[in-house]
Amino acid sequence: MAIQAPGVGSGLDVNSIVSQLMDLERQPITRLENKQSTVNLQISAYGRLSSKVSEFQNAMEKLSSPSEFQIYSAVSNDESLFTTEASSAATAGSYSVEVTAVAERSKVATNAFADTAAVVGEGTLTIYTGTDSFDVGINAAAGNNTVAGIRDAINNASTNTGVTASIVTDDDGAHLVLSSDDTGLENALKVTVSDSDGQNTDDSGLSSLAFEQGVVEHRTPISNAADSVVKIDGFTVTSASNTISGAVSGLTINAKALGSSTIDVTRDDEKIKESVQSFADAYNSLREEIKSQRTGQLEADSTLLTLERQVSNVLNAGGSVTGSNFSYLIEVGLSLDDTGTMSVKSSTLNDVLESDFTSFVNLFSAENEGIAYRLDSLADGFLGSDGLIKAREEGLNKQLDNIDDQIFRIEDRLVSVERRIRAQFSSLDSLVSNLQSTGNFLSQQLAAMPAANGSS
Repeated sequence: MAIQAPGVGSGLDVNSIVSQLMDLERQPITRLENKQSTVNLQISAYGRLSSKVSEFQNAMEKLSSPSEFQIYSAVSNDESLFTTEASSAATAGSYSVEVTAVAERSKVATNAFADTAAVVGEGTLTIYTGTDSFDVGINAAAGNNTVAGIRDAINNASTNTGVTASIVTDDDGAHLVLSSDDTGLENALKVTVSDSDGQNTDDSGLSSLAFEQGVVEHRTPISNAADSVVKIDGFTVTSASNTISGAVSGLTINAKALGSSTIDVTRDDEKIKESVQSFADAYNSLREEIKSQRTGQLEADSTLLTLERQVSNVLNAGGSVTGSNFSYLIEVGLSLDDTGTMSVKSSTLNDVLESDFTSFVNLFSAENEGIAYRLDSLADGFLGSDGLIKAREEGLNKQLDNIDDQIFRIEDRLVSVERRIRAQFSSLDSLVSNLQSTGNFLSQQLAAMPAANGSS
């Protein structure tokens, strides 16, 4: 018969003994779990290192290509007339700008109806924006033959080509207002009507909505479609919108009102200096991360030394760079102090930007030779799918998988070990119990023997 409570027969604390024995058996798992924790910390350390290298590479992006240095600032000298923006394709200079016309959209209103529920008429509206058009059926059965119904039918039309209907209610009543969404003559609004009363252009029923600029106008339009016209250094540019792009390379002009003023385009050296400072900051941050990891989880890892040496080799290599009179960063104001910290000397940087901008650009960005170009490529080698950091991370993740497999196998074995130990103690407990019973019986028999001998 199985013993349900081990130790009942023997008096031994079997559960405690088994627990202590199993603790000994679990020591390999404890060692594996400690190793697992260490590997996880190393993976986290590589994650932080990867993040710093990525930040360093991001700083390189603004210095590793000549186009990144083409940063220009455009200033309108009268923003009430027009505003302006410059792209990397711009060139420094000054431009005379005259806005002779601003772009307008078509906008027309009907006569006043009693209210929004007033019936207008029935038939079909064909609404054009330039050469594009869509049809809207209007009838009582559909419930859209009122002022509000026509507004909703136009706005909800799935084929609407760019027309918005609204209602304005004044002292006279409710006016249906139609407006093209876009400006310019190419988006001019036109409405033709097939009126159920057979009169398609008169000012009654559904045909009161008929409109064509300069042809069918039952009332003066709120605004007529018009293109913007801008003269730049005397050259005329026409646009359907008030945004004029491409007339001057890299320059966008946003016309606002009629009048003349000028635009000044200059290189934005402040943004370039910000990029240089970001480069120095990112380098210092990466260097501090390497220093921290060297005394932390990656102290015995060669990755740190490899990364540090390769970055240092690029920074200190020197040598000629195509298109540049400079060979070292210190010549353009970036230097390393005794602790290895990079700093920017503003006065030197300002002088270089003013005196030899092309050499400055090429020192950083010349293909295969520029310092930022090479550092950007170096970062790719560490961060890529087949890069060194990714390889280390993959190796550590494989270690974690192997550790998980080992722990699983050991835990599976320990189930059998515990079952065997408990069975052994159960057998021992039964044996001790039987021995105790036999001993008690013998003791009773022996205790009775002297009395028997005394009576003989």
